[in-house]
Amino acid sequence: MNLPDIRRAGERALITTEWLESRCSFNFGPFTRPDREHFGALRVLNEDWIEPGSGFGMHPHEDIEILLMPLQAETAHEDSLGNRVNVRADELLLIRAGSGIRHSQINASHTERDHHMQIWLLPRRRGAEPALLHRHFEREYRQDRWELWASGHGEPDVPAIDADARVYRSLLADGVVLTAPCRNAHSAYLHVITGRLQLWTDFLVHELRAGDGLAWSRVGDLRILALRPCELLFVEQTPLAA
Repeated sequence: MNLPDIRRAGERALITTEWLESRCSFNFGPFTRPDREHFGALRVLNEDWIEPGSGFGMHPHEDIEILLMPLQAETAHEDSLGNRVNVRADELLLIRAGSGIRHSQINASHTERDHHMQIWLLPRRRGAEPALLHRHFEREYRQDRWELWASGHGEPDVPAIDADARVYRSLLADGVVLTAPCRNAHSAYLHVITGRLQLWTDFLVHELRAGDGLAWSRVGDLRILALRPCELLFVEQTPLAA
C-alpha cells in the first residue's frame, strides 16, 4: 500500500539567531537527517522570519533553482548580475543560480518582520547561465483553486524553471473542497502555510495544520477540505518526458 508521509510542523529543523527564525522542512545548515535530504527535485522548503532591517548578506549559490515567495513585508534582493529589486507579498522571485551567482536578501522594512517561503529545486542541467525573474500574481486567481506559479514543463505565460516540477499556490475559504492537481504525477509535496484542513487520500483521512506537510510518491487521489481558511503550497513532480 502506497501511503503518504505526513510530516508535522514540529518535526521541522529550527534555526534561530538574533535576526532570523527559520523552520526547515529539509536538511539545511547544521541539520542532517538521512530521510530529509530531498524529495525528488525538492531540496529546500524553508519558512523564514527576518527582523526589520536584517537579512542575509552577499553569499554564493550555484546549480539550484530558488523560488522566493514573501508572505509579509518585503524582501530587498541584490545580486552579482546587477539586479536590485524589492519583492512583496503576491510576488515571486525566481533565481537560476546556474554556473554561479551571488546575492543578498534583506528585510526592506524597518518596522515589520519579513515572513516568506523559500524553495530550492534541483535543476535538470548543471552550469546554466544565471538568470532572475520577478513576477506579480493576483490573489483572486488562486482563490479556491490552484494557480501555477512556476513550471519546468513549458506552460505558456508561467515562470519557467529548469526542474522536473510544477509549483502551485492556493487560498481556500472555510469549507471549500479542492482536488490536488496531481493526476499522473510521480510524486507530490503539499505544505500548509496557514489554516487547518482535512486531507482525503486513496486510503486514509488526515488533518493538517499550519507548518505540516505531506510527501507522497506514486500519487493517488488527493482531496482537500478546508476546516479554516487556508493558504497552500503544492509541488508536483513529473519528469519532462512523462
